[in-house]
Amino acid sequence: MATVDEFARITKRVIARDGFDDYLPTALYPDRQHVVVLEGVPEGSDLESIALAWARKRAMGGEEFLVAFKISPARFKVIRCYSGGQDEGTFDAVGDDA
Repeated sequence: MATVDEFARITKRVIARDGFDDYLPTALYPDRQHVVVLEGVPEGSDLESIALAWARKRAMGGEEFLVAFKISPARFKVIRCYSGGQDEGTFDAVGDDA
């Protein structure tokens, strides 16, 4: 099991290394230790619904997954989906709030 805060910390490390301008939606499937990035989403699209549907489609059975995506020039959101429901949080791309 991975938490929203844990995936936010991982995401912040990636952002610190690669920058946030071109950050792409990223899904984590903890049971498989599998990470995948979504490319090609048209600008102006409803990124949250697209990223969630994309991550859910790639989940095997009802497996847990987390997805992180940019919600503003300085913030990102992490959503965790699991058999018991859904958790989410928003985070500054730079800072210590994760």
